[in-house]
Amino acid sequence: MLKRTITAIIGLPLVIFIVHHGGWPLLLMCLIVSLVGLRELYRAFSKEDRYIHIVGYVIAVGYFFAAFVFGVGNWLLISVALLVIIVQTCLVVAFPKLTLADVAVTVYGFLYVPFLISFLMLVREHPYGQFFVWLIFTSAFGCDTFAYLTGVTIGRHKLVNTPSPKKSVEGLIGGVLGAALVGFFYGFFVVRFAEPGVEHFIVISTVISLFGAVFSIVGDMSASALKRHAQIKDFGALLPGHGGVVDRADSIIFVAPFVYSAMIILFNIIMQPGVY
Repeated sequence: MLKRTITAIIGLPLVIFIVHHGGWPLLLMCLIVSLVGLRELYRAFSKEDRYIHIVGYVIAVGYFFAAFVFGVGNWLLISVALLVIIVQTCLVVAFPKLTLADVAVTVYGFLYVPFLISFLMLVREHPYGQFFVWLIFTSAFGCDTFAYLTGVTIGRHKLVNTPSPKKSVEGLIGGVLGAALVGFFYGFFVVRFAEPGVEHFIVISTVISLFGAVFSIVGDMSASALKRHAQIKDFGALLPGHGGVVDRADSIIFVAPFVYSAMIILFNIIMQPGVY
């Protein structure tokens, strides 16, 4: 617990500064998370380095480099298309030495870490991303904190037939409601101190945090399922007390695409341009 607390005290202010600043520091952070996360996943499922994994690293670097030079644009879709084409080409050229499992792990690793974490950057670069990006964290960290506190205090009914049998039903409910509460106070803060025209953000923030917490829980459990399949305790040991990068970011990378989708829907369908 001490190592976990020290890591949080050091890392949390740095993450807050980077997300607040946005731009190239956030892009660099996403790139580092992507490369380290890819390394953790590839080692977890392949047990040894495979040359085809290099394709995943190269495409990840290429995507973030293109996003830095030319802007986000459609580079993410182009990167996924190139990844699939290249690994399929490798499957043909290296046949039969290269297996379908090698190809699947290479593609899945890219989709699970660089692809999903990119939505954090996509949210932040939106014109109103400075408000919406924090909903990723109110959902993920709010749910994680309240789920733990609720589970420890009143958790009685353990989950069965799940990758996380130590979690309780009460903890999950407390996590979702707690995230919604954090979202409510965050929305109130934005409406109270931000620029005019965000009067409805309290409702938006609360609802997105509520449903985002559900995605956070699924993200956490999916990572647990992957670790059980790989027969490992943690994906890595880079973050003392937390495990690897994927162990810490498993919830965020699930919530970020949801928040981005909700934000785009709100702007394109529900809200008038420039009005909350």
